[in-house]
Amino acid sequence: MQDDAALLSAIAQGDELAFATLVSRHSSRVFAVAKRFTMNDDDAHDLSQRVFWKLWQRADRWQKGRGRFSTWLHRITVNECVDWSRKEKLRTWVPFGEAVDHPDGRADAPSSIAMRDEIRKVRAMIPTLPAKQRAAIILSVQQELTNAQIADVLNTTEGAVEQLLVRARKRLRSAVGG
Repeated sequence: MQDDAALLSAIAQGDELAFATLVSRHSSRVFAVAKRFTMNDDDAHDLSQRVFWKLWQRADRWQKGRGRFSTWLHRITVNECVDWSRKEKLRTWVPFGEAVDHPDGRADAPSSIAMRDEIRKVRAMIPTLPAKQRAAIILSVQQELTNAQIADVLNTTEGAVEQLLVRARKRLRSAVGG
């Protein structure tokens, strides 16, 4: 199995099979990030296609050893999502899943209702976050990237990422009265 760097090199030479392999390997991750921004399968598919079209066009720009391919792909994905968000005036976005588990594993109706209410409040607050804060939250929560990896994706410093996450979390906490 070829690694991503070898596939990118082949893609830069116009190898469609290498492109199909790379898309197959990474499409679910790209789609997941796009879906978190759009909350719509059709828009997420469109964004995913744009991301991979840019990858096809720019495969020769990625430099092995300069960074991880996944970081570069996340950067393209986040940039496309932020651009989409600006253009579409995004107003619905959900960063967290529906399921809420009680800490001891037992469902407790009042606790579940209260937590679902808090999640609804947080969801209502998400669209008001600036795009970079939203991107940082997605990469941190959904993609489970480290602050260093997020900094690479957003082309900023780890300190700036920490501030983005602190500000985003503070705003989200205010949505639930905490």
